[in-house]
Amino acid sequence: MEDKKIGFLTACALVIANMVGTGVFSSLGFQVGSTPSPLVLLFLWLCGGLVALCGGLSYVELAKLYPQSGGEYSYIRDAYPRLIAYFAGLVSIIAGFAAPVALAAITFSSYFARFFPAIGQKWLALVIISQITLFHCFTISLASRFQLLTTAVKVISLLAFVFYGLGTPGMANSFMPDGSEVQMVTSRGFAVSLVYVSFAYSGWNACVYIFGEISNPSKNIARSIITGTLLVTLLYILLNFVFLKTVSMASLDGVLEVGAVSANVIFGSTGGKRMAMLIAVLLVSSISAMVWVGPRVMAKMMDWKRIDPYGDEKPSVPLRAIALQYAVTISLLLTETFQQILISAGVLLALCSCLSVAILFRPKNNVPKARLIAPSIFLLVNGYTILILLS
Repeated sequence: MEDKKIGFLTACALVIANMVGTGVFSSLGFQVGSTPSPLVLLFLWLCGGLVALCGGLSYVELAKLYPQSGGEYSYIRDAYPRLIAYFAGLVSIIAGFAAPVALAAITFSSYFARFFPAIGQKWLALVIISQITLFHCFTISLASRFQLLTTAVKVISLLAFVFYGLGTPGMANSFMPDGSEVQMVTSRGFAVSLVYVSFAYSGWNACVYIFGEISNPSKNIARSIITGTLLVTLLYILLNFVFLKTVSMASLDGVLEVGAVSANVIFGSTGGKRMAMLIAVLLVSSISAMVWVGPRVMAKMMDWKRIDPYGDEKPSVPLRAIALQYAVTISLLLTETFQQILISAGVLLALCSCLSVAILFRPKNNVPKARLIAPSIFLLVNGYTILILLS
């Protein structure tokens, strides 16, 4: 039933919503200590976007070879021993979806608390996860409309934030080179910061997980990945420029609510609180996207049948997988800290993505050499980052 499937706009919204979330609103505060140069930090976010685009182009090739839902688990299952495939599936479930949902909910509650400081942050995170999970237990068409609407609101709001930020007088940091840039780019600190940035860009592969729910997937998956990744790269560079333009490096160091600190400068104390509230609301779109996609991977891995709550919609809703992801997310929320979840998830996701992209180099797949340039860049950058972190 083609009319029950999602088209290019919703697929693109899903990619954007998965990408634009916790990372861009929080990770800059963890980068300025090891990479104390605004110019290098912007270059870092540009590198992250280019690597994400290379990853997206690689997954477009993988989707052609393996036209099925499930993402990394499906690709690795057909190319590696079954044990590695289950490892990839678990990483996708825990690090790719449950962990980002927990992080987004923590960030949501942290921003929300700036407007209502009396509310307990962990309880608030628990409530927002529960409500959105319940919403996705209903029909795919309803989830599709909700995702499209929340993503549109998110992008328009962030563009408005950038517009006002660019118009703010003064410059809190200098963007002029001072000769230390090359040394910073080749340092361990840059590699560690790239993990934060890569996590902020994670989600560029969102639509491959629901291959079977997308109309004309051979065309729409490629269009949505490339369009979504390019738009997010531009948005991230503009947002981080605004953050660095309006707030000094010293004031950003170690801060989680980077967007709220910048908003205080741009809009004043009252306006900053309102902007913090808006950013919290925008994270609903990110949580929704990951709650939608993650259980599809789990259902594929467990070979669970889906349940249609209304009896007339195909493809239908993986209720058991939604419940299990919810349980994993809540356990992460209650037992781990923000930074522990972020670093662990970032490394595991990079490792699984590399395993998937490496499949393109198998001689039996006969991928033209020209189309292996992007996968090669993706593997080299992520491989370097993983080795630096493990050394």
